[in-house]
Amino acid sequence: MKELKIKVPSMHDEASAKKIASIIEGIRGIEDVNVDFQSGLVDVFYDENQVLDEKIKYVVSKNGYEVRNV
Repeated sequence: MKELKIKVPSMHDEASAKKIASIIEGIRGIEDVNVDFQSGLVDVFYDENQVLDEKIKYVVSKNGYEVRNV
């Protein structure tokens, strides 16, 4: 299992945090997602044999959220 930490500055409330968590959880190979809208941080735990960290960032940005590396 691998960990990815990203910052999503456009996440401002609980609703957007839940949407981002739902988007990420829908990706095959994701094992756990922790989202904190107050800090804008997202912690993703995933199986690196099933998904690449670049795909996770791409899917979040494709849904209209800015993604930055931490």
